[in-house]
Amino acid sequence: MRYANLIPHSHIARTPDARLTADARRVFTRAKAAVNVCTESAKHFSRTVAPLTRRDGTFDRSAIMRAAIRAAQARMEVTGDAWGVCMSYALKGAWAAAKASRLVRAH
Repeated sequence: MRYANLIPHSHIARTPDARLTADARRVFTRAKAAVNVCTESAKHFSRTVAPLTRRDGTFDRSAIMRAAIRAAQARMEVTGDAWGVCMSYALKGAWAAAKASRLVRAH
């Protein structure tokens, strides 16, 4: 049985306007860049202030939260975005940095 036949053509999203796809790509690219910047900020925090993982390999959640708050404050000053948006990107970046540092410590 082919599942593609079960979806009516009217429900398949088609965008004839190329600007809509370009806008979606632009939003995705900006979000990805924001997470990358926050990840680098958290890595810098880990090197200079407090490590994001403990010696036994567990995550130091308070250090991760402090790194995320600093990154969110810096992002908010630059972009003027809402606190929740900045904190969301910052937490994603901080956790990515913590997971990366745990992998580095494991090897």
